[in-house]
Amino acid sequence: MADDRRRMVDEGTPGRQGRPRSEARRAAILAAAGELMLEGGLQAATMEAIAARAGVGKATIYKWWPSRAAVALEGFMVSAADSWSLPEDATAPEALQVLVTSAVRLFAGTLTGQLMRSLAADAQSQPEIARALREQWFGPRRAVTAEIIRKGIDKGELRADLDLAVTLDLIFAPIYYRLLFGHEPLDEEFAAREIEHVLHGIAATGNKTEPVSVATERSVQ
Repeated sequence: MADDRRRMVDEGTPGRQGRPRSEARRAAILAAAGELMLEGGLQAATMEAIAARAGVGKATIYKWWPSRAAVALEGFMVSAADSWSLPEDATAPEALQVLVTSAVRLFAGTLTGQLMRSLAADAQSQPEIARALREQWFGPRRAVTAEIIRKGIDKGELRADLDLAVTLDLIFAPIYYRLLFGHEPLDEEFAAREIEHVLHGIAATGNKTEPVSVATERSVQ
């Protein structure tokens, strides 16, 4: 795999025009970083390991990223890009449902959940990791969701008086709460119930869904 990437980096993409060598190098670095993150976490995604797998020198990596946390998190984000897929012409409530369900599937059904728990723990004592998480993971995802909410407000699907930052936290915080503490199941049933409750509170008048009745025997956290 590393040999294939090295040939791609050295030769470019044979028979095709318009893809500069630097773009091929950058793609190879991100792919290598994402693979290493999923295989062994941030500890495995060292600059040396990323450079060796991508077939480049460490100086090439530092040319685009200030630290290994930055490149590793971006590679990780690229590797999880499928979780961003949204149906065309979806309403804001539909798009938010897809995002919540996709996030739960990503964390519960792949190694990404275990990796995110580890990164969250490391971020408490390592500012570099905390900054990379904010910039490479949370920032882009919150930006996409914020745009969905703004369009939903403009179309009259969501309440016009919403506090954007608070609404973003209401949508995603419960997922990370269950991911980090494991006090309740993190599954698609939870995803459906959670986003239905949120939508009941943020939908514009006339677009509200019926609230889900929570079984009394479930513990309240």
